[in-house]
Amino acid sequence: MSRSCWWRSQRGAHGLEHAQHVALLVSALACSSAEPPDNGGSTASGATAIGGANPGGAGAAAGGLGSSSAGGVGGTGFGGALGDGGSSPSTAGSSSSGGTAGSSGGTAGSISGTAGSGSGAAGSGSGAGSPGVRLVGRRSPVGTAARFGWPGVALEARFKGTRATIQLDDGNHQNAFEVVIDDRPPTKLRTTAGETSYPIATGLADGEHRILVWKSTEVFDTGNTDYLGLGDFGAGGELLPPPPAPERRIEVIGDSISVGAGLEGGAANCGANKSSTDNYYAYGSVAARALGADISTIAYSGIGVYRSYGGADLTMPQRYDRALPSVDGAWDFSQYQPHVVVITLGTNDFGSGNPGRAFVDAYVSFAKHVRSKYPSAYLMLAAMYGNQEGPIGDVASELKSGGETKVATLTFSSVQNNKGCAQHPDKSAQQAMGELLTTRIKAVMSW
Repeated sequence: MSRSCWWRSQRGAHGLEHAQHVALLVSALACSSAEPPDNGGSTASGATAIGGANPGGAGAAAGGLGSSSAGGVGGTGFGGALGDGGSSPSTAGSSSSGGTAGSSGGTAGSISGTAGSGSGAAGSGSGAGSPGVRLVGRRSPVGTAARFGWPGVALEARFKGTRATIQLDDGNHQNAFEVVIDDRPPTKLRTTAGETSYPIATGLADGEHRILVWKSTEVFDTGNTDYLGLGDFGAGGELLPPPPAPERRIEVIGDSISVGAGLEGGAANCGANKSSTDNYYAYGSVAARALGADISTIAYSGIGVYRSYGGADLTMPQRYDRALPSVDGAWDFSQYQPHVVVITLGTNDFGSGNPGRAFVDAYVSFAKHVRSKYPSAYLMLAAMYGNQEGPIGDVASELKSGGETKVATLTFSSVQNNKGCAQHPDKSAQQAMGELLTTRIKAVMSW
């Protein structure tokens, strides 16, 4: 028996839906193969859904995105019915139910609809109240798992019960996650080797609860993680429809400072590694919470736009289009269309001296590439140190002279402090940077 079938046989079934933008909702799925996709779904704003069996009880699911329909199976085992948990920049459309409930014997349900582009209409809310999990950030399907590697990928869900358990396969990477239950302070989860079930909430009052699981670390010194399921809510417990996605979306593109590397250290000579890294407290995450926005963080330690810290290392233009930072495989940009893109690159380019015109040219080219992926987004070009301000100002000027109207600059040099590990900003500096970014975004976006 495969590892994924073992998990489903022990804990209940689960499955995946590729929604149009940031939301990915997890459903019950049997070990048998699903049918091939039915191309009869809408391609304007569709979602591919996989239905299946659940030992907790099968039920028809409604989880359409826009005018397309998506099927699935609900129940009380791990996962829940499929549906879309968010909205897109385009006009909201109606959601309709679809798919076929799988039998309790474990046969896979049908697939209806096809994934569409981000330009179509999107349904708001969480389908027709289907239980599910909202996964925020870039990921890649691997069998019946959702694999992710970029920092800040987050899982959000609601459940009724007294406890909750998450199933992850983290290899031997020792990634860390922040877990937030309701309005309580975050607690740290550090993974162990292999496929493991982690109790992330215990001893809760019986009732409805909200849970957030946030990837703190990055692939640079860890590796990818497979998300397999959420469940074990206690007697009478069940997964509920996820919280709706916020209407605001941000993307941060950057290096180790954007990752949040070294912020938990208190000495300049300690290592900016997984033990001192926490993206939950990085400036972009701070700003997103303050603005009530989703955030996707595309950041990698040592990376530059023209040259990286390690001369042979890939640059951000070479790595940016990937679903997983260390693996070839293109991300579908229609799944997440941000309103604001913050680019904070240059520290590693200037690490061995001013690269001159080559930096400006590479940055302009990359900014144009980002614009091609996000036609409506506002571009915020941030300088971390004073020696970057002039060249990044030149980048903004060239973009404007070429017709760009949604571009602004920002500098963090007045608030970052180099007091974290390996001379990175510490947690207090990241907080101050997040507040500065919040103020700047409010000004340009009227949020």
